[in-house]
Amino acid sequence: MPYLYYFICLMLLCSCGGNSTREKGNGETEIALSTAGKNEVKYVNSIKIISPGKNKIYNFGEDITIQFENKEHFPIDSSSVFINGHEIARLGKNVNRHILRLPENKAGYTSIKIMSWHPDNKRSTATVRIRLKPTQAPEKYTYKILKVFPHDREAYTQGLQYWNGYLYEGTGQYGESSIRKTDMQSGNILSVLNIDSQYFGEGITICNDKIYQLTWRSKKGFIYNLKTFTLESTFNYNSEGWGITTVGEHLIMSDGSNKLYHVTPSGFSIIKEVEVYDHNGEVSQLNELEYVNGLVWANVWLTDRIVAIDPETGVVKAELDMTGLLPESDRAGLNEKDDVLNGIAWNAEKNTFYVTGKRWPKIFEIKINE
Repeated sequence: MPYLYYFICLMLLCSCGGNSTREKGNGETEIALSTAGKNEVKYVNSIKIISPGKNKIYNFGEDITIQFENKEHFPIDSSSVFINGHEIARLGKNVNRHILRLPENKAGYTSIKIMSWHPDNKRSTATVRIRLKPTQAPEKYTYKILKVFPHDREAYTQGLQYWNGYLYEGTGQYGESSIRKTDMQSGNILSVLNIDSQYFGEGITICNDKIYQLTWRSKKGFIYNLKTFTLESTFNYNSEGWGITTVGEHLIMSDGSNKLYHVTPSGFSIIKEVEVYDHNGEVSQLNELEYVNGLVWANVWLTDRIVAIDPETGVVKAELDMTGLLPESDRAGLNEKDDVLNGIAWNAEKNTFYVTGKRWPKIFEIKINE
């Protein structure tokens, strides 16, 4: 029986997979459990992107060379190339160069990342941001003036909207800012609400029977009842406020940069940002906005240019040169520095635009010749 007992114990010790035994100095046997180490990745700073250069502008669909170097004591087993977080290529052992055809689906900043694997489970990453622009110039539209309406010369126009036969307007300047409802034919102001003099009024839009109004540098906006002009609530944002328009169930705003911000009507949280570019580069100073048939039309502040932007890609698809719209005889007394073209409203029933400027005496109804 003792022999059977010792035999069973010996079998149990041998059957403990991954365990080992060693002899202690006193003759006793110690059982050691296996502690095999995990293959943990160790990140090192071993690679550097040589090209493309940081913030350099490239065209849609252009072929560029991605090249990077590694430190001598970190040979490369393999590498991956990522565009905006998506892997698009695998490179072999000690390969540090790749020809990449740039995407054509969105303008603006694009991130290129290289991830390299080295022996002993070491890994390194390097990232560079470049900018993409369309190769094709915007289509140049022309227009025809159909009718001219009176406009209040005291109105420093910041936002314009046509709604159910009436013109709604947001005006600016400290101590002069307001929202108003105007009869198109006579130019008579039917309703007006002056906002507190501490605010510089900016763009307006109508969404869900509410009027949304931005302010310039206060980072605060107002929501009014469309019928009564009573203030219902406020909202905040982290940039300047310039133009705003309604796109389906959400809003798009500008802040004077080359960005359009897609935001929610409730809470005003940012859904996404889109950068605006034409074939020459970024297009900034985007002011009063109007959404029409899939495009955002925007005044470019201090110019006579209106651009039509794809709000998903940021590409300027078309443009209008409005030079000479307001006759020289009507420009008398205007401030040439800022009493400029600003204000776009769309009449969906007639497929026409109403355009005006800050303190201009006239509003023009125009038909676009595409």
